[in-house]
Amino acid sequence: MKILCVLYDDPKNGMPKNYPLSELPELKKYPDGMTLPTPKAIDFTPG
Repeated sequence: MKILCVLYDDPKNGMPKNYPLSELPELKKYPDGMTLPTPKAIDFTPG
């Protein structure tokens, strides 16, 4: 398993306006070829 961790300095002027990613990447399967879980609905009540 590989984990990527990016550390930033504490923001002195508030939170940054831009982030490195504008959206999350879409993953189809794990690196070994196994498919990802595909939930059809949430199993909790939000709020």
